[in-house]
Amino acid sequence: MGTFNTKQLIDCSPTLIPQMADSIKSEFQKEGYDVERTKLSNGGYDISISKGGVFKAIVGLRTALKITLLPQGSNHIDFEAGIGIWGQQVVPTLVMWFVTWPVMLTQLWGMVKQSQLDDKALAIVLAVRNKANSATLNAAPATTLIAPPTSSHKFCIACGHKNEAEARFCCACGNKL
Repeated sequence: MGTFNTKQLIDCSPTLIPQMADSIKSEFQKEGYDVERTKLSNGGYDISISKGGVFKAIVGLRTALKITLLPQGSNHIDFEAGIGIWGQQVVPTLVMWFVTWPVMLTQLWGMVKQSQLDDKALAIVLAVRNKANSATLNAAPATTLIAPPTSSHKFCIACGHKNEAEARFCCACGNKL
């Protein structure tokens, strides 16, 4: 069961799924996350991302994200990312209710930090898709060029925060967009 969920149907070839899974793994590993990938029989991937040991799990600061990339036909990928609260945080939830209120505050802070991870994973997947699309567009004849999709948001590559399209700097971490 996830608390924060991001679902999106991405318009691109499912052949990009392994590259997207590799990019997600390398980007999150750079930040110290433990990443496990499982290739599915249908060509998709399940990716589990976690950070923090037993102590962080007890006080509610353990991070957990599950990402699924599934092929949908020949031109789409189903992206789903969710923060698993019940799977990763049953113990801190019980501690929160039966021990003290300070644990409740750290539990809430951990949830707020996790809420941005699914957007970051989506930004990584979209960057792989856009890179592949730009390579395809550059190789295609001028008469078959298709305008890239427009978005009302930009995702920060550094922290994954969703920013307004006209933003030049990330409003969460300050990095240049």
